[in-house]
Amino acid sequence: MDKFKKRTLTIVILFLLSFAFYENFALIPEYKSLNEGLSNYIIKSGLKDTGSLNLITAILYDYRAFDSLGESTVIFGAVSGIVLILSRKMLPVSSKGLSFIVKRSLGILTPFIALFGFYIITHGHLTPGGGFQGGVILAAISIIFSIVYGSAFDYRRYSPQTKTALETLGALTFLAIGLAGIVLEGSFLANLGFLTAETGSLISAGSIPYINIGVGFKVGAGLAIIFYSMIQKTFEEDF
Repeated sequence: MDKFKKRTLTIVILFLLSFAFYENFALIPEYKSLNEGLSNYIIKSGLKDTGSLNLITAILYDYRAFDSLGESTVIFGAVSGIVLILSRKMLPVSSKGLSFIVKRSLGILTPFIALFGFYIITHGHLTPGGGFQGGVILAAISIIFSIVYGSAFDYRRYSPQTKTALETLGALTFLAIGLAGIVLEGSFLANLGFLTAETGSLISAGSIPYINIGVGFKVGAGLAIIFYSMIQKTFEEDF
């Protein structure tokens, strides 16, 4: 009986969500002058519509934000699948790492790599870059740590649980901004105009910078989880 109730509740929730998404599509505003061509319209009106100097980011997180949400969901599904498949051995893999010179060199470079990654994420609406690109850079730090210092080093400081929490936080940020669009602007993932300041400033382009931050944490943590899940099945534990 309990299984029947859970299954019924799941079906009802999925139906309500599907209905909400269906109705939401009817609320998405139609863009005028599309007869001149979509690319021409975005080039001509993208800055006015979104406040983003980087029209690629404007497309990703405004015009086709549903698609970007789907891409983030694919990453979440990939991470979940890999962790489930490789979860039978949940032990940190240790190794001595590389030479002292390589370790010290990485120690000096790491803050600059992290700063560059955060810059790419937070300035994605102004310059080439964004959450996906900056997230990959942040993930590279964790991957390089595992190679240079040994995987146990990265495990002790940034455990898979911490990375999972960061990935979940990034996904919830994306979703929360999407829901805020319904409440404040009338449609899911609508750009939050009240967040827009002077064009070209860091706090501009509505909700796009904040979506970038959420995607950056999600992509960075997700790729790091995938890498660690794979290498912990490759080597033997050696304390």
